[in-house]
Amino acid sequence: MKKVLRFTRKLLKFIVIALCTLLLFLIIIVLVSSKDYSNPESIIGKENKALALTRVNIISMDNGREVLEKHKTLLIDNGLITGIISDSVPVPGGYSIKNLDGKYLMPGLTDMHTHIFDRSDLAMYLGYGVTTVRNMMGFPMHLRWREQVNAGTYPGATLITASPTINSGTNTGPFHKNIKTPQEGIEAVNAYKNKGYDFIKIYDGLNRQQFESIMQEADHLDMDVAGHPPHRIDLDVLLQYPITSFEHIEEVIQGMMDYELDTIMGRKIAKKLKQNGAKVTVTLSPFHHIYKTTVEGEQFMNSIPKVPINPFIEFIGKKQLSQWIDSNEGTYKWHVDKYHCMQDLVHIFNEEKVTLLLGTDTGPNLTAPGLTLHEEIALLQENGLKPYAILQSGTIEAAKAMGMENEIGSITKGKKSQLLILNDNPLTNLDTMRNPYGIIKNNLWYNEGGIDDLRKLGGDKSGILMTLGRFLDHMLKK
Repeated sequence: MKKVLRFTRKLLKFIVIALCTLLLFLIIIVLVSSKDYSNPESIIGKENKALALTRVNIISMDNGREVLEKHKTLLIDNGLITGIISDSVPVPGGYSIKNLDGKYLMPGLTDMHTHIFDRSDLAMYLGYGVTTVRNMMGFPMHLRWREQVNAGTYPGATLITASPTINSGTNTGPFHKNIKTPQEGIEAVNAYKNKGYDFIKIYDGLNRQQFESIMQEADHLDMDVAGHPPHRIDLDVLLQYPITSFEHIEEVIQGMMDYELDTIMGRKIAKKLKQNGAKVTVTLSPFHHIYKTTVEGEQFMNSIPKVPINPFIEFIGKKQLSQWIDSNEGTYKWHVDKYHCMQDLVHIFNEEKVTLLLGTDTGPNLTAPGLTLHEEIALLQENGLKPYAILQSGTIEAAKAMGMENEIGSITKGKKSQLLILNDNPLTNLDTMRNPYGIIKNNLWYNEGGIDDLRKLGGDKSGILMTLGRFLDHMLKK
C-alpha cells in the first residue's frame, strides 16, 4: 500500500511538473509570437516622389467600359496620381521621367478573399501585382501587420482585415467566435470595432436573430459585414440587409441552394442577387484543387507550383487534399458534379450581370499567396468571363465593395498610385499580369529586381512554433 501511495505521489508530481512546463512553454511561444522579426535591412524598391511615366497605354478602369488610352504620360506626386496628359505635351519640370516605350498600365489587383497566415504573404502578394488584400478571418497579428505595411516598415500589399469570424452552433471552427445569443453578437461587433478590425465577418451557422442583431449593430457602428450566407436564413431576408459581399460560389450551392445542384434554381438566385445589387466573391481555386485531386490524385498534387507557403499551413493543406485521393464512388461523383455546377453558376451569374469579385480563399488546399490569384483569373476566363470583366472584378468593383473607390481601383487624378506596368495588353493576354514589368505602390517603384526581392522576401516563412503561438494568441483573445 505504501509503495502504491509513493508511486501515486510521484506520478502526480510528474504530471504537475509536466503541465507547468507545458503551460510555461505555451506562454513563451505566445509572448515570442506577438512580435515580428527580420524586417528588411533596406527599402525594397526605389522611392520616387515626383514621377512621370511616358509613352504608356493606360487601362484606367474608370469608364465602366473597355477603353485603352494610348500614347499617354501619367504624373505621380508623393504617391498620388496628379495628371494624365498626352505624350505630345512636355513633361513639367521636377519629374523623374521613365519612358515605358508603349507598355501597358493598369490599377493594381485586389484579392477580395484571402487568409493571411504569415506576414511574408503580403510581400509575396505584392510581388505578383496584388496591391491590396482583404483578409477574411482576423487575428491580432493582422492588426499589427496592417500598420507595419501602412507605415512602410514592411513591404507588401495593403491589408484590409475582417474581424474574427462570428459563428454559432456545432459546425464552428476553433478560430471562430462562437456565439449563443443575439446579445453576444452585439458585444462581439462592439469589441471588434474597438480593437480596430476593418469589417465584420459572419459565417453560415448564425440563426436569424443572431444575424439581425449583428447587422443592426454593425450598421449603428458604421462597419461593413461580409461572409458566408447563413444557411438557416432565407435569401429574401439576407437581401434586406447591406451585406458587402457573399463569399464563395460554393456557398451558393451549400447555403442558398441547400446542396441541390440545380442550375435552374441557380439562375433564379442570380436574378434576385442582381435585382438587389448583391456582390459575390467567386473563389473557384480551392475547390478546383479538391476537384483535380479527386480526379487525378497525386499526379495533380505533385503538379502544384512549389511556391513557399507557411510550413504549418502547407502541412494542413496536404492533409486536406490527400484525403480525396482514391475517393469512393459517391465522393468522387459529388466532387465532380459539384465543381461542374460551380462552373455553370459562374456562367449564369455572369450572364445575369451579378457583380462578381476576384478572390481566391488562399490558405486552404495548398493555395499560394499571389500566384493563386492568377490561377483564379485563368479559371474565370475558362468559365466565360471576358478579360475586361475579370479586371473589373479585381480592381474597381473590388474597391467599390470596400468603399475605397475614391482611393484605389482605377487610374484617375487624386487616387493612390497602385499600378501594374505590363509588357503586353491584359485585355488580350491576361497571363501578362503574372510577371509585371514593374509595380508601383504609392511612392515606391519595383522594377524586375525589386519584384524578385519581394518574392524572395515572400519566401521567408515563420516556423511552426511561431505560427502556433499566433494561433494560440488569437484563441485567447477572440
